[in-house]
Amino acid sequence: MSVIVWVIFSMTMGHGMASAGDVMEKLTIDAFIATAESDLKFLNQGELTLDLEGAPKSTPYLDRVEFRTKTEEFDVYKQKYSLRFYPKGWGETLYTKRASELESESCRAEQHDYYNDAVKQRYDLALDYLETRALIQLTTQLTTVCEDRVHVLRKKSSGSLSFDISDLIEAEEVLTGLRLERVGLENKMTALMHQIRLAANSQAPIAFDSVSLVRVSTIKKRIPELIPETTVNNIGLQDQKNRVDLADNKYKLEQAKTRDYLSFVQVSYDNDEYDDLQKAYSLELAIKLPFVRSDREEMNRRKVTYMKERLKYEEEKREISEQRTSLMRSLDRLIEQYSILEANKNNGDADVSFKAYLNMDGVDPLNLLKIKESLIKSDIQLVKTGFDIRNRFVALLDLTGQLSQKPVKNYMAL
Repeated sequence: MSVIVWVIFSMTMGHGMASAGDVMEKLTIDAFIATAESDLKFLNQGELTLDLEGAPKSTPYLDRVEFRTKTEEFDVYKQKYSLRFYPKGWGETLYTKRASELESESCRAEQHDYYNDAVKQRYDLALDYLETRALIQLTTQLTTVCEDRVHVLRKKSSGSLSFDISDLIEAEEVLTGLRLERVGLENKMTALMHQIRLAANSQAPIAFDSVSLVRVSTIKKRIPELIPETTVNNIGLQDQKNRVDLADNKYKLEQAKTRDYLSFVQVSYDNDEYDDLQKAYSLELAIKLPFVRSDREEMNRRKVTYMKERLKYEEEKREISEQRTSLMRSLDRLIEQYSILEANKNNGDADVSFKAYLNMDGVDPLNLLKIKESLIKSDIQLVKTGFDIRNRFVALLDLTGQLSQKPVKNYMAL
């Protein structure tokens, strides 16, 4: 049994099984896109995000506190106790807290990025599945037409000495190519079905409906409604902006660490001075001189990291703008091509001629087959162009940050 027969059989069985009552429901495009919520990468990142958000954000103003003791002449009565406080640099606490908040924001953005990738993957798989299914059907029809052509040419070759054998050879080569192409499409369909079930984590019958698929004319109306270029801010760009802010904050944090002019404050108590309480206690301060610093290298490294992240953000913003312009232009061209192909299909002479020839006697069957072949090839080109438009429209929605906006919406439905 060929793969295509098995696919049709499994889909037919799926319809029967779905109506049985206590079996799994069919996997529609809407249901498939909704499974992005259960994507493993998205869920795992969600756990990390919750951990970071649950971590304490407040930071003490002290770097550390030390308790010290000193014994003179091994005499417990000559014991000295001290408590030493190491304060942080001016502004260090503020930037440390901000760094923790930015880490959480970056983690949330990364989680959304994983979700966006999962949604995009499901759109791509669904469209690829529908296109492959349509191409299998049309290629099968074209193969049948070519088989009939070879059959007619073989009949002619056996009854005519003037028959050009090169026509038969060419037709057989075309037939072989079509059969190989159909096998390739069937193998691709099998792989797509496996990927869809793996992504959905379900063995439910795949029931992607091409009847309710968004029309090219609808896409043409929706394109001008997309957000203007100046407000394009997809999740990938937002994530990179968070990285810039985090790098900038870490650089400022490193600067704040250099402002730890007060090295430590120490309060001491000396047992040997117990007879005079004022003499028993002492206060000690240590102040760093700002002329000599050994941590300039780390501060410079943080500055370089910040500048690199900022340049990367500006580069990504420029690339997104260019990609958006490119996608818009390619969509305009493809929609124009689709309109021409659709007009030729609706108003062309091939279909009319085919119907007229069918009602005539004595018509050369090769002419009929040639017309039929032309009609099917036109349908194949129309299908390919239509799905190319839909794929680029999904890419444009992804680029402008609308694809994974909540509530989840199926942009490929009418």
